[in-house]
Amino acid sequence: MYLSGFVAVTTANVLSGSVFEFLARPSRISVGVFTAVALSAANTFTFQIGDVIIANAAQVFDDVLATSGKEGPVFPDDFFIQNEPGLAGQRLVLQIARGTGNIAWAVIITEVI
Repeated sequence: MYLSGFVAVTTANVLSGSVFEFLARPSRISVGVFTAVALSAANTFTFQIGDVIIANAAQVFDDVLATSGKEGPVFPDDFFIQNEPGLAGQRLVLQIARGTGNIAWAVIITEVI
C-alpha cells in the first residue's frame, strides 16, 4: 500500500482516520518526508509503530520539486526510514511539524506473510 500527501500546517498524525492507521497484518513500513524549501530547523517529523518511536523530531530535508520534476518522495532516495517491522494491530503515527513551506510525505506498507 502507498499513501501520500502534503502538509501545510503542523499535523498530529497524517494517518489518523485512515484505514491504514492500524496494521491489518505483519508488515514492513517505509517513510519518506521532504520539503521544497531550503532546510528549516522547524520542519521535523516523528514516526512510531505501536509504542516504538522510530524517529523523534527528525529533520525534514529539502528537495527542489520545481527543478527535479518530482511530485513527491521517490523510493528509496527520499525514504529515510525503510523496512521497519510492524505487527498486526499496531498503530502507525506520522507527526509532521511544519515551520516553512509545504511538506510532502509518503508511507509504503508491505504486508509480510
